[in-house]
Amino acid sequence: MSLKIGSKGEPVRELQSKLKELGYDPGEVDGDYGKLTRKAVSKFQEKQGLAIDGVIGPESVNALGIKTVLEEPEPERLKFRELLLSNPNYFGNIKASKYKAAKSKKQDTSFEELKCLGYNPELSQLEAVIHIKKDYGYGGDICSSGTPEYVRFYIDWNNDGNWKDLGLVNFTAHDIPGEKPLEYAVTLDIIPKKKLCRIENLPKVRAILSWNHPPEPDDPNAIPVWGNTIDARIQMDKLKFLLLNDYSDLFDKYPNTILEQLDLTKPFPVKEPQKYTIAELAEIYKGTAVPANRFAFTHINKLLAKPAIPAPLTLELSDYLSKFDIKIPEIIKELANFDGNTNYEELRCVGYDSSRRLLTGVLTIKLPGGYSGGLCTKGSTEYVAFWEYDEIEAVWLYLGTESVNVHDISSIPKEDLQYAVSLNVDLSHHRRPCTSGPSEVKIRAILSWEVPPPPANPNWVPKYGNREETRILIKPGPVPTGEHTPYIETVGNMAVCDISQATGLATGNGIISAFYADSSPFGGTVTITGFIDNPPGGVLDGVATPVKYKISVRPYNPADPQPWQDLNDGFNVKVRIKDNDTHVQEDYPQKIDPADGFYTYLEDPGIVLPGSGATRERYYVLPVLAYWQTGSKTGIWEILIVAKDVDNPEIPPGVLHCGADGTTRCIIRICLDNEYPVPQIGLTGYQRGADPTVHPIGTGIPEKCGRFKKGDILHGTYSVSDEHFGQLTLAVFPGVPAGGATVNPPVRSFDIVPTEGESGTWTLDTKSMDPCGYIIRLWVRDRTIVNSGTMGFRRSDDVGFCLEKTD
Repeated sequence: MSLKIGSKGEPVRELQSKLKELGYDPGEVDGDYGKLTRKAVSKFQEKQGLAIDGVIGPESVNALGIKTVLEEPEPERLKFRELLLSNPNYFGNIKASKYKAAKSKKQDTSFEELKCLGYNPELSQLEAVIHIKKDYGYGGDICSSGTPEYVRFYIDWNNDGNWKDLGLVNFTAHDIPGEKPLEYAVTLDIIPKKKLCRIENLPKVRAILSWNHPPEPDDPNAIPVWGNTIDARIQMDKLKFLLLNDYSDLFDKYPNTILEQLDLTKPFPVKEPQKYTIAELAEIYKGTAVPANRFAFTHINKLLAKPAIPAPLTLELSDYLSKFDIKIPEIIKELANFDGNTNYEELRCVGYDSSRRLLTGVLTIKLPGGYSGGLCTKGSTEYVAFWEYDEIEAVWLYLGTESVNVHDISSIPKEDLQYAVSLNVDLSHHRRPCTSGPSEVKIRAILSWEVPPPPANPNWVPKYGNREETRILIKPGPVPTGEHTPYIETVGNMAVCDISQATGLATGNGIISAFYADSSPFGGTVTITGFIDNPPGGVLDGVATPVKYKISVRPYNPADPQPWQDLNDGFNVKVRIKDNDTHVQEDYPQKIDPADGFYTYLEDPGIVLPGSGATRERYYVLPVLAYWQTGSKTGIWEILIVAKDVDNPEIPPGVLHCGADGTTRCIIRICLDNEYPVPQIGLTGYQRGADPTVHPIGTGIPEKCGRFKKGDILHGTYSVSDEHFGQLTLAVFPGVPAGGATVNPPVRSFDIVPTEGESGTWTLDTKSMDPCGYIIRLWVRDRTIVNSGTMGFRRSDDVGFCLEKTD
């Protein structure tokens, strides 16, 4: 049934009838007297199975005698970008600014909030979870472009206040009606500084969330207007390999030994730590606050899991453990009296990173002991199992379990340690076009120390751990058909729906590397990502044949189509391999099969092997399908992906529907521009004193290194030519003796400047400058997305001069 509501002539009676059927009273809706909230409207639509074409407007509900509450974001949020353009410090969040604040607003978390920040030491990934709290205020519905939420990460390796900028990531938020919060996750791969296990390596990390405006780089104290900042302490993974060459100075002290026979350039594995016995744990925790029901839990739980234990063995075991003051009956009685103990660990957040298809859980480790040993030991395991809720069958469906290794940390900070786990999940069965509305999924996660939650029991309560539930949003896309249909999802770090198929230029935010493209072409290495639906499981175990794919390119010439050119370069792609409880992230060599010219699609969801129950799975860390080395190519080019399986020699690409403009993508067209901008700067004349005359260069002043007097006003020209001009900057160097003097104009940008560039004049007043030798640098970049990660090919040109004291 479809109702058109919100315009004149809407079927008020039909709406009134449906409300009455639900038991709503015109004066009391959703328990809030006299108000009809958007949440109530959403529930009404959901219960009635209505496809609402539009919104419920005031005329409809006023006709029912119900006072409407039409919530909207404040004007400053609606006009946020315009206000910042008129005054960068409009909200007073910039500490040192020449602009006066018009209104004070800092770290407003009413719309979005960064809730958790954690680290997965095994995968070297920082994870942050963000709550989206409202139905509105994000720039439009799921079919719109929405608005970006940026997160910039920092790390303080030595906890001395010296922050290092790790990079920026982002996701897109939309106006989504319904239950809140929606929990999103973002992921950043880092290169850790690992140390030997005897050193507790606990750096501080910081994340800054900022809505619709990226935090500036190298500013760890940046204050967002909408968003917030959180810090966390994390634990780096210990060294598992030593590079002997790093210790060659020690070997030099012992010549003529067997050490001379070693290859010092090869990594040397560190001894694998062993798990402590219950007796050893009793000795370690003797006299500490860690009770026996904690340190003996793992061993006793294994005994409880056995079908039966012979009485003599039970007696013998009890006598043995009593020597260490461990009384099994007392421990079992104590454990029976509590469930979901969170004194030691607690799951705080669960979110979803749609760009990597990762469910993320962030957990807190609270105490210095009780985790079965320090960093040089095996430690213990925190398990997090995930389920999704099937709304139709009203059952929880098991998705998988991930884990992280934890240890006793004697120097644990007062703010605790934050860990993260992430599970690759295939939620494509929830995928649908944006025109069908947002697709949300309820997720449940259970944290359990040392005991994996049983997959068949989503209501299980752990002895140590807890449960969290949330709602996540599935990114719109094609409805899966069950076939091995290939899709190109991003090109050059831009979503294909953000690339105009008329011009091949991209406008929008980068997907992985966060930058903003403004009618931008592509150049250098163009990274192509995507997916193939329904990959076969069991490829790694040899029980299934992998799907293959091929990516081809050609110049776009509809009048005279050119032959396709297959991409065939080999490259490395990061994959994540899960072999039961073992997780490895590694570079995997991707090569063309010379027999057919196809790459192998590497995703393998795995299967349960009969008899053993073992599973092996493989996922892309980032779903990179090809790297296209574009060289000196220019103009509009087309990109095509095809796949094949054992039954189909060529499977054509699937069609992506772009909700923002109603267009589709299949074969992707992009514009290439590998030409650098051409800058030129010249020094043409000067003014001296009160004389307004501009004296041209060449009247007694050396051409190559002009000699001027302090206080002169220098004049010059500049020009920039490029097909896709981005920005030019004019600045004087060195800056310190220049005393704050600036070139006028200091900056010129597209689209104030035409796309082909411009010619102009500049001036420099030298009255604040010290006598010295200087250059004026014209720095230029174009709008090309270079190597899929940075904005603009860059070049510069300089002109020099000498400034002398006045007579």
